[in-house]
Amino acid sequence: MVGENEDFSKIPLSPEQIRKLLSSPEGQSLIQLLQRDGGKGLRSAARAIREGDADGAKRALTPLLQETDGQALAESLQRKLK
Repeated sequence: MVGENEDFSKIPLSPEQIRKLLSSPEGQSLIQLLQRDGGKGLRSAARAIREGDADGAKRALTPLLQETDGQALAESLQRKLK
């Protein structure tokens, strides 16, 4: 779950939007997917986002999101944002 003290200033979503997405069934599934590699990809992406490097975050998540499960989850989460 997203911590109360997280700095979301460089993420193009509000903290409430992030909490809502991550607490959804799709968000929970995405978290499980991102933890398959021991969380390495997730940590790399989070570090890149904190540094304002959206491209770096995408690169870190690309291998996981190229999996069929990852693609479906990403598409579902994108629909929720619209």
